[in-house]
Amino acid sequence: MAPRAMFAVYAAIIAKVICCTSAQSTKQEKELNFRPIIGILSQELSRGMKIALNESDYTMYIAASYVKFFETGGARVVPILINQNETYYRNIVKSVNGLVFPGGSASITNSSGYGRAGRILYDLVLQEAEAGVEIPLMTICLGFEMLMYLEANNTRPLVSCKAQSRADPLYMRLGWQDSQLFGEAPDDVIQTLRTSNSTSNFHKFCVLEETFYELGLNESYNILSTSYDDNALEYISTVEHQSLPIYGFQWHPEKNLFEWKFDSIPHTGDAVRSSQYMANLFVDKVRQNHQKFESEEEELNALIYNYQPIHIEKLYRSSFHQCYYF
Repeated sequence: MAPRAMFAVYAAIIAKVICCTSAQSTKQEKELNFRPIIGILSQELSRGMKIALNESDYTMYIAASYVKFFETGGARVVPILINQNETYYRNIVKSVNGLVFPGGSASITNSSGYGRAGRILYDLVLQEAEAGVEIPLMTICLGFEMLMYLEANNTRPLVSCKAQSRADPLYMRLGWQDSQLFGEAPDDVIQTLRTSNSTSNFHKFCVLEETFYELGLNESYNILSTSYDDNALEYISTVEHQSLPIYGFQWHPEKNLFEWKFDSIPHTGDAVRSSQYMANLFVDKVRQNHQKFESEEEELNALIYNYQPIHIEKLYRSSFHQCYYF
């Protein structure tokens, strides 16, 4: 075949490949939800908050850093109130595209509104999954501890540890390359997480690997990483569900971007990019869910935009800079 003819054949093949790839990409984009909404669970006021806000009617809060974190990924946020009836939580689960159990200091048991709501929401997420509807769930610090507690059928999986105000690397476990969270992460993100003190830790309790297996948590979840506390105690720092988009972080990806109270919080460019990757990845998962509120009015009334954050560190010594109160 003459060179000119061969060039024409190759050009036609390349054009066809580009065309098909472009069409496939367009089809995939059309199948995504570009107006995703994430529900973040609130919790009871801390003792310091109650004292600082003693003349208010507020009973619950969400740290603004969580709201900002998921907004940077391209999602909107709905606050999920505690101490509501089951119908309220069912409606939330049917209306939003993803859920978050944030960190804090509430009880993870049914002795708190946070714990009671968490139980209902988690059960509903699993029920919806059985019906073929996946609702991504991210759990952070206290939320991760509650996730393990709920999956263990209300059996406490925690031991005391010392990991307050620490920045640490992640020690990846076998199989992390095939995980939802880390499998497609850019090399520089993995390098940052594995080799630098890039994850922010503020917790007094940990889940140990031996407890994880004793409680049968390995039947549903995979350990992706571990970390070490002040006394070199190795604990589980990241998990994900074996088939569903449910993730557990003992560390705080939101703090690298939005919290400045402690010098231990990593604010290097690499640490910030690794946290931003987590926000983007979760929102990408959330975009695959197409649920929505029954009406535009209901959606508008539910959004966090109806509330204003308060500069809480001006009122008392807080680890947060801003909080939403309800």
